Amino acid sequence: MTDQEIYDLYVLQSKNVRRLKQVQANLVKDINFYLRKNNEFQVEIKTKLLALLHCTLSEAQFIQIVHTPDGFLSSEIEKIKSAKNSKLEDGWKLMIDLAMDKVGDWNNTKDLLDRRNSLLQIISDYIISPSILRNKIAHGQWEFALNRENTKENKDLTAQLKDLNIVEISKWFDIHQFMGLIIRDLIQSPKKGFHNNYWVNLTNLEEYLIKSKNWTLETKKSQLKKKPIKIENDSTN
Repeated sequence: MTDQEIYDLYVLQSKNVRRLKQVQANLVKDINFYLRKNNEFQVEIKTKLLALLHCTLSEAQFIQIVHTPDGFLSSEIEKIKSAKNSKLEDGWKLMIDLAMDKVGDWNNTKDLLDRRNSLLQIISDYIISPSILRNKIAHGQWEFALNRENTKENKDLTAQLKDLNIVEISKWFDIHQFMGLIIRDLIQSPKKGFHNNYWVNLTNLEEYLIKSKNWTLETKKSQLKKKPIKIENDSTN
């Protein structure tokens, strides 16, 4: 790909990301409405749809980040996409490692190695792990998760499906946004922006993780009950 082709794809994918964020906002509004109405069925199905949307948005943002202008070389982009096609985790790991190469010799620099490992751990906890649950939903396992061979129930994942809620999924979305900021700093301005902004963005992310640690669906319901239910007219009808 030429630099212009990389830029053009980035622009197109950015538009896709913006539209998906509009869909996200709409779904969240719907879920909040039905939480206040105590409509458990609508809350459940729209929560599952929100989880699927996160999978879609994660994919879109991955491609957007990889094609960030003045970032990766065309050959690097192809390697990253190829790794991701084999395994999601491998794509993210290679993207981080190639980006860290632009900053310095992270293999032999403790500070850079620690930063790299911190990024990979966050990706593992909040992007890779949730993708397993989303895949179950995508394969029609909305109430009972099956094992890889589809021969019996995976009770652990079934329990996670049951506990899935808007609070947890919203955290997935938010953390993905933080990661996008951090990685873009890394690949666009590795010698300056990453060092200047990395700690700011990572600190903001860590503070968010601490602040949101005790957020639950019950606390959200309690907050929503304090707000009046507004029924908006659908302008499309």
